[in-house]
Amino acid sequence: MKAPQGAMNTRRSSQSESKSSWYTPLLAFYLQSRRLLTVMAIGIVLIIAGIVGYNYIQDTRNTQAQEFLGGILLEYERSNYRIALDGSGDILGLTDIVARYGSTPAGNTARFYAANAHFELNEFDLALEHFTDYKASDDFLGASAIAGRAAILELQGEYLMAADLFRRAAGMDDDNVIRAPYYLRSAARAYVESGELDSAKEVILEAKENYPETDLLDEFNYMLGMVLARQS
Repeated sequence: MKAPQGAMNTRRSSQSESKSSWYTPLLAFYLQSRRLLTVMAIGIVLIIAGIVGYNYIQDTRNTQAQEFLGGILLEYERSNYRIALDGSGDILGLTDIVARYGSTPAGNTARFYAANAHFELNEFDLALEHFTDYKASDDFLGASAIAGRAAILELQGEYLMAADLFRRAAGMDDDNVIRAPYYLRSAARAYVESGELDSAKEVILEAKENYPETDLLDEFNYMLGMVLARQS
């Protein structure tokens, strides 16, 4: 038997009201949030565009820094350290390259050379500043920069800090059987100067074990005997 027409109309009306009760708050939420959602979407797009744009600009600036660095390093290689730092004529010096492009990889490399140039000119405070700011990786330049900091601190009488940095430099360049033993020798020497004889002994034994073919072996044996004598 068919339901009375009035009952069917009442049911349809009830179902319509039920749907409306669900859709109305959802629609209201969407309408209220549409502007916020749009702003958020635009913000995400702008962030992505900003990252892409920043990377493009950084790449361009890095290329410029590389060109300037190539132009001045000839003076550095000639030991004309003041000219290398200050530049000459239209050639940008290391100091300006660091100031303008220091956030780029090439600018960071210029910072390393600037530190070395100041060191060669006995301008140790400026050298230490550049060595400290240099973003060191676990490679030859990174280890050299850390050792440069250590050398200056040793000259300034900060022996313990210097020793720790020399040891760190050796760990960064431990695959190089020539430089790493020299860093360890410097670390041992600075530990002795700081009175940390146990640390000095540990470094010497480490060097003897890891680099048995080094030409510093006799010197390490001498240093070990000296440390043992002081400890007795």
